[in-house]
Amino acid sequence: MRQGPARTLLTFLMIAMLIAGCKPGNEAPALTATQPQASAETLPPPMVHLATQSPTSPESQPTPNPSPAPAAGIQPAPGPRTHYELQVSMDYYSRYANVVQKISYTNTTGSEMSQIPLHVPPLYFPGAFNLGSLSTQPASTYRQQEQTIWLDLASPLSRDALLEIDVVFRLVMPNQAATFGATDQQTNLVNWYPYIPAYLAEKGFIMHAPVYDNTKQVYVGEYIVNDLADFDVSLSLSNRPELIEVAASAEAQGEPKSGKYRYHLEAARGFAFSISDSYFIHEVQEGAYTIRSYSFINHENAGTGEAILPIAAQAMRLFEDLLYPYQRDLISIVVADYLHNMEMDGMVMLSYGVFDFFDQTPKNNLTILTPHELSHQWFYSVVGNDQALEPWLDESIATYSELLYYERYHPDLVSWWWDQRVDVHNPSGYVNPSTENSGGYDAYRNGVYLQGARFLQELRGAMGDADFFAALKDYASAMAWKMGTRADFEASFARHSSTDLAPIYAKYFIP
Repeated sequence: MRQGPARTLLTFLMIAMLIAGCKPGNEAPALTATQPQASAETLPPPMVHLATQSPTSPESQPTPNPSPAPAAGIQPAPGPRTHYELQVSMDYYSRYANVVQKISYTNTTGSEMSQIPLHVPPLYFPGAFNLGSLSTQPASTYRQQEQTIWLDLASPLSRDALLEIDVVFRLVMPNQAATFGATDQQTNLVNWYPYIPAYLAEKGFIMHAPVYDNTKQVYVGEYIVNDLADFDVSLSLSNRPELIEVAASAEAQGEPKSGKYRYHLEAARGFAFSISDSYFIHEVQEGAYTIRSYSFINHENAGTGEAILPIAAQAMRLFEDLLYPYQRDLISIVVADYLHNMEMDGMVMLSYGVFDFFDQTPKNNLTILTPHELSHQWFYSVVGNDQALEPWLDESIATYSELLYYERYHPDLVSWWWDQRVDVHNPSGYVNPSTENSGGYDAYRNGVYLQGARFLQELRGAMGDADFFAALKDYASAMAWKMGTRADFEASFARHSSTDLAPIYAKYFIP
């Protein structure tokens, strides 16, 4: 294992930013900043055939796992869902991957469609995405408009009809510490493939631009809105695979250290990898699923990779008690070689700064942020929302989930949590700005996260504990596998409240 570079005073100076919880920080580069160009110098000649089998051949398919099982208060995930098959051949050390992708899309919009967008997040990074070929059945032509490839269908796609899209592309990983990029210790693939955005009848396909705070040099919130989809993914590591560990959104099928792995994931909003030759792994079984941690050597020496497991187990039990059972058989907690935190389906990433400063006590960012990120397995993964237009619907609840964790497991530190997490920032502003209209990173954090916690606390105080938690569970259950909105949230809370909540909404929400 290689030890990571020594961390300097920069980590300490950036630690205040870590406490904001989830922030993508990488899905698109700053439009005013110069981005490192992906170099092709180490690439072999372009591939003509990337797989020995057809993407649809039975031999290339993983053995299916059951659909997410219905739990108390939650219905099975609806179908039909878009299916993504991704065959990835990667050279970790040369930082490139060749990908054969097949998308099977059923038109569930309720009307004929003559155009279908493929949003391609890697196109935000110059040189990172190199298209080899694209074809569809039924036939279409395509055109690129900024970071979106539009498919113009020769004939409109009828309601409930199937469109199959075959894409061959190469990724050259940007040299950046981010959720899409590579460092000396880690390669992360989050939002790394072309996808069909979520669709709402009243809005059409939902696509947003990333928002960057040039003053703070950070991204403001998130911008990608995914619908539920199913994934069959294969990963082939071609260069010294015996040295490499892979964290992913689902459990791997295949011999450990073989470099050939298959994954199957249903009813998810995305599929992510974090790959490194520097990981130390610990895990614990919690009921029907495994909690697994991936950390670097300094965290292994400090015991942090193992110490995070009981914190995570407590948080998962809390959310299962308050809401409903976790829907997957694995949750991975991965140290991030960058200075922010992020949720994915079946996986969360916490900054190395959070790991570095863990002191084995609950008065610590690791204890604060682990429940925050894990709560997104309910509020983001199962209960979706437009994270650019209404980010409070997952981030306010995730921030408040930190408090709920301390109330249950460290009740003597509840006042400390309020002081250190919220009140020290003296937050103001509204809970519900969009990322575009948030006023920058600090205003976004203060409104969506910190005022969001105060808003939920006031609702709870007005309703009483029993009705408040019944309403939260109602919202989580009613909107499971759907896209929640403010109207859905308010409807759930109105069903359980004998108190007029309008003055609280008026206080915290944009008029």
